[in-house]
Amino acid sequence: MKFSDVEASSWEELQPYVDTCLLPVTGLTGDEQPWEATKCLEDLRDALDLLEIPYKGRVLTYPAFHYVPADTGMPQLQQICKKLKSSFRYVVLVSAQQGAASQMDSADADAAFVITPEILKEAKAAVQSNIAEKLQQIWAGR
Repeated sequence: MKFSDVEASSWEELQPYVDTCLLPVTGLTGDEQPWEATKCLEDLRDALDLLEIPYKGRVLTYPAFHYVPADTGMPQLQQICKKLKSSFRYVVLVSAQQGAASQMDSADADAAFVITPEILKEAKAAVQSNIAEKLQQIWAGR
């Protein structure tokens, strides 16, 4: 489910079931050409499908954190994760850019997945299994 699907009148009813926030991390630096930025967003969409579709009703996807500059991206990402934890029990970061991995690993999130197009082409079933295992571990409190 996406953030835009939730209306104020239905949030109180949904909140006990939707305990996990997905925060997409596009991983843009500002150096990308328009077609490169488009490709990054398309890759992120494909990566998110692995979490949004099978866990619909339990996860809610927030707007993407697009720019992750090396010098200022980490504090901003940590701050956003902390704020989201005031509304959600779990925060999961998702990116399709390998370059975003170092920023995501240090953020205050319960899990972080970097799912590049190359990984999806080679081992989609293994990635899905890894996602399922990791999500079930955080949901079980491990």
